Amino acid sequence: MNGQLLIFNANILSSHNGFARGSADAMVVTGKLIEAVGKLEDIETLAGPHAQLINAKGRTLMPGLHDTHIHLWKVGNLLTHMLDLRNTSSLDEKLSMLEQYDRLYPEADWITARGFNEAGWKEGRMPTKKDLDKIIKDKPVYVIRTCAHIAVCNSKALEVCGITATTRAPEGGVIYKDDKGQPNGLFSETALGLVTTHIPSYSKEQLKTMIRVARKELYRHGITAATDPAVDPLLLEAYYEMQEAGELGFRLQAIPILLPDGGDRPFPLPRYFSSEYMTVNTVKFFSDGGLSGRTAALKRHYKGSADQGILRLQEDQYLSLCRAAQEQGLGIATHAIGDAAIEMVIGIYRQLHGSFPSGLRRIEHLGLPEERHLRDMATLNIATSMQTIFLKELGKNFIEYLDNEYLRRCYPVRSVLQHGILTALSSDAPVVKDLNPFAGMKAAITRKDEDGHSIAPDERIGIKEALQAYTGSAAKISALPQLGSLEPGRPADFILLDKDPLEYPPDALDSIQVSATFVGGLSVWEATHQ
Repeated sequence: MNGQLLIFNANILSSHNGFARGSADAMVVTGKLIEAVGKLEDIETLAGPHAQLINAKGRTLMPGLHDTHIHLWKVGNLLTHMLDLRNTSSLDEKLSMLEQYDRLYPEADWITARGFNEAGWKEGRMPTKKDLDKIIKDKPVYVIRTCAHIAVCNSKALEVCGITATTRAPEGGVIYKDDKGQPNGLFSETALGLVTTHIPSYSKEQLKTMIRVARKELYRHGITAATDPAVDPLLLEAYYEMQEAGELGFRLQAIPILLPDGGDRPFPLPRYFSSEYMTVNTVKFFSDGGLSGRTAALKRHYKGSADQGILRLQEDQYLSLCRAAQEQGLGIATHAIGDAAIEMVIGIYRQLHGSFPSGLRRIEHLGLPEERHLRDMATLNIATSMQTIFLKELGKNFIEYLDNEYLRRCYPVRSVLQHGILTALSSDAPVVKDLNPFAGMKAAITRKDEDGHSIAPDERIGIKEALQAYTGSAAKISALPQLGSLEPGRPADFILLDKDPLEYPPDALDSIQVSATFVGGLSVWEATHQ
């Protein structure tokens, strides 16, 4: 039950005043809301005799963080039902883990796994069905690359799914072939649906379990609000049921997808919904793939390759669905990473702007925009959610696959901000292993990959800009203006940190520890060492 809190002796930082230090050292929370923020001597009389007193002991108190692009159930899935391959260093290690998993779960009808990145393997190549067939032949195997835009399956999976040399890939997808014209087990983009539609679906209760497990990870990292940017109808039902039962426990913006992989028929348009803990105000499209797997749609070739990525959307259908959504008061979020995809999406958004000038429109990722794209985004009031953590975890791929001109404008956060574009930062977990927002901030400031190589260092931003991107700007891009700051009347979603991010070295930001996480005035997580 929510009572009253008086937190004092705190270093209070908030987005609404630019994270100015020294203006407040205490906060009063009454019920689920912030009642007052200021100096202890000025506000302590607002706390009643039964208020819980929390001595922050000089720790930093700031708004709860908001990850504006995180696939929550998939984070939980890798901690519960699916084999996690993100730490594998070789193809042999991946195959060994799959073989061991098969022995541990002989009753499984399918073996599913996720997370490999061939750029970090000593072999340096994509796996094929021949590799998987060496270890598992009697049951179907489906392994998703870390980007989730490419997957590989074994021969048994191809057989179960009825995929042969004559199978046609859907628009916006690729079935890869060997030198004899036979499917080699690799699929990308919309062609993934040719396999996934045959894999038994998770139940609603299993999805809820995954969400609860992922929620613990959010709390541990000080994340009190999250945007799930690819919600199918069953997952949406699970979210609705959890919020109706009062068990979400964090602020959720659920963004339903409208076009399923491998299918031509759109999902039903969702209704606008808003409650204390859950909001459905935007729908999602995918216009291309990912840079790390060379499926993001580029105007030029990937370095040393004839590949230019994949454009997934049919423009007429895309525009029609966007119009229908905007007519219902829903915003549009579109995944666009490559310059070709970004240009196509901006063209569609320009048409929508004429009919719906105040409509919410955002671009997810924005990996390789041109200068003119940024000018257009500013003019058309297009926002973006970017992932600087990619520079750290996938930077090796970027350096290998992109020419120097592309690298110079890879995830150009500083340029985006200089154009006045509303910008949030996020993780896209589980594409990356580390969903810690302070790791994302570190990457935004240092611009280095895991080997210490700099990527577009001129695009560095400062710590206050990074903090803003995970708080105030995150709230704005999600159309949840009540979140993201510590002000009277706002929800009491806040965190205590063991260090002040304004004073801590940028290279060490990811070592900042969350001491406690509060949502709606309730303590939902506390570090065990405190």
